[in-house]
Amino acid sequence: MKNLLYICNPVSGRGRAKERLSDIISFYNDLGFAPRVVMTAPHRDITGEIAELSDDDFLVCSGGDGMVNLMIETMAKLGRDIPIGYIPMGTTNDFSKSIGLPKELEALLKASVSEHKLRLDAGELMGRRFAYVAGFGNFTDISYKTPRVTKNLLGYLAYVLEGAKSISDIRPFHVRVSVGDELLEADYILGLVTNSTSVAGVRPLGGFETKLDDGLMELVLIKMPKKLSELREILGSYLSQEQGSELIEYRQGRSFSFESPKLAWTLDGEFGGCYDRTDIRVIPSAFSVRVPEPDVKSGGYKQKGGEIHA
Repeated sequence: MKNLLYICNPVSGRGRAKERLSDIISFYNDLGFAPRVVMTAPHRDITGEIAELSDDDFLVCSGGDGMVNLMIETMAKLGRDIPIGYIPMGTTNDFSKSIGLPKELEALLKASVSEHKLRLDAGELMGRRFAYVAGFGNFTDISYKTPRVTKNLLGYLAYVLEGAKSISDIRPFHVRVSVGDELLEADYILGLVTNSTSVAGVRPLGGFETKLDDGLMELVLIKMPKKLSELREILGSYLSQEQGSELIEYRQGRSFSFESPKLAWTLDGEFGGCYDRTDIRVIPSAFSVRVPEPDVKSGGYKQKGGEIHA
């Protein structure tokens, strides 16, 4: 039988990962795998478990987006490049939406051990890897400070803005941002560096074609509004997918620098540190994820050799 390390966050998705554990193990057994199960959380050190894997072993993780972050960060530390099988069981599952994973459990399990792989870029913030989003500002700490039931960044943002009584309820962050040769400076309430077609269930805008393997990431900056009506205009523009607000800036680049006193960051929904100067760069073709066999008729993934490119 083939060896498979199954790393599971048992509390993600209101405990769905733990509830389906028996079915998942039985499925892998039927496919000829001998799973070793490790129950963990995104902040736990799993260096030892990953280091023990051979190049022929399979690695599957189950949980929210933070579990993918844990996988790529651990492998970066170890200098390993093991394809990841991913069973999304979080609340918003932005990462799985971006790479087009199926929703049905059986199809996900088959994809998690598929020989087809999607090669993706990653981001690196002050030496720490992230899979699809780094963010600062208001509401970015919601995902790691509140219960799992509220782990929806923009859904919670909408709730807060709807109940905001005045602009004083929103904190501005004065930030200098360098994107290539361009310098931006303003009071921002939210900033995101993304490599994703979905952030908190919403597609980032900006007029850029989002590709997950082009060596570029997208920057979204939301300026501090002067009145409450502008605040709601920002939210309406973002959620309606219309580029109607002049308070939202979009850029695209390979590296980004941010200067602001003790600016706190979230990486893939987990706390990412606090810095006066923050440097972010794109790591091209940093990791690979196992995906279903591409549907040629639907014009799905483009296959090059043994890998599939977004």
